Amino acid sequence: MVTCNYVARELGVNKCMSIREAKEKCPQLVLVSGEDLTHYREMSYKVTDLLEEFCPLVERLGFDENFIDVTELVEKRLRDPQCHRATEVSGHVYNDQVVDPNDRTHQRLIVGSHVAADIRAAVYTRLGMTGCAGIASNKLLSKLVSGTFKPNQQTVLLPESSGRLISSLNHVHKIPGQSAIPGAATRGVRVIKG
Repeated sequence: MVTCNYVARELGVNKCMSIREAKEKCPQLVLVSGEDLTHYREMSYKVTDLLEEFCPLVERLGFDENFIDVTELVEKRLRDPQCHRATEVSGHVYNDQVVDPNDRTHQRLIVGSHVAADIRAAVYTRLGMTGCAGIASNKLLSKLVSGTFKPNQQTVLLPESSGRLISSLNHVHKIPGQSAIPGAATRGVRVIKG
């Protein structure tokens, strides 16, 4: 079994589990053939197309992930006098850190969280799909924080919490771009918590 949804995970099923073991944990499990990925590929491109309506700076990261650089959209909203100035994050803040709406970086992350919420709402309304989002000052940190609250939620990472997020990783394979193949150069390397 290559992957599973959150309902199955709540019942003890994990991706890469044998079908026999998965059926033992969840007898009502419905298996779907993954031989023809046409539908998934089409939906993936529909999501990317919708994201590009918000911002042209979209980078596909596989079937179910996209990176969106919303810097210009955030700046535009901050310059617009008609735009409501949010003082609170939409979603969660990693490590329950206190947000300072007077801090320029925090302001941008607050607005970014509202942009992400708007985009996620559009994806749900138009395509019927839910998803998570990570809002941070760079792509790597966005990716790492995006899975903090799942499913269908979003998390903001303030710069002062970046070190804590990195130190919470239990292995370098959690960092995108690091090989998870046995025998790879990073095998046996662990993140040292300070």
